[in-house]
Amino acid sequence: MAEFLTGALKRVGVDDQAILEYCTGLLGDETMGDEEKHEAISGYLEAVIEIDVSEIISQALDLTAQKQAQNEAEKVQLAKEELAKAQERERKELQRDMETIKQKQQLTAEERRQRESILAKYDSNTLEVVEKNGEAEIVYREVKETAERIESNNNAKVVAERERAFRESAKLAHQKKVEREKELVEKERAKKEKEKKRTMKKEKRRM
Repeated sequence: MAEFLTGALKRVGVDDQAILEYCTGLLGDETMGDEEKHEAISGYLEAVIEIDVSEIISQALDLTAQKQAQNEAEKVQLAKEELAKAQERERKELQRDMETIKQKQQLTAEERRQRESILAKYDSNTLEVVEKNGEAEIVYREVKETAERIESNNNAKVVAERERAFRESAKLAHQKKVEREKELVEKERAKKEKEKKRTMKKEKRRM
């Protein structure tokens, strides 16, 4: 890291602030690879001092890589925690929706009494007293649609719509979970690949 590199260079006699800032700037340059940074810093210092600082630079690069890996791991862990919280919120919301649907599907005792009263009054055919030729006469009158069917149809529509909304919400939640997990896996793969390349470069320099 920058603090380590600055302290190590000062201990070998490099105390010029401009030189130190230039070297730490190269160390923190994210557009350069470790090998490129090593060559740039060591090449620059060779022009101002006669001491071999290759080991110091290697240690600084290793510490920087470790810190970056730690930061990435913390980001991944934070992302996992946020995902878990989001999934828990969605689970609770879906559970509340399901409970609401179930509650509205269940008839109260009063609602059942009202329905039974309607059904007792209205059947598929009802009796009606009419006056015919001056005399009262009982006749059957066909009812096109009973109160039970009307109530049943209305309830079925409401329940079907809520179940459709629930399935859609569950589908979206699942898609979000799959996409987030894929993103985390890809980040982990990229981190491992980067670490592998850094190790190979380090071994190559030592050879």
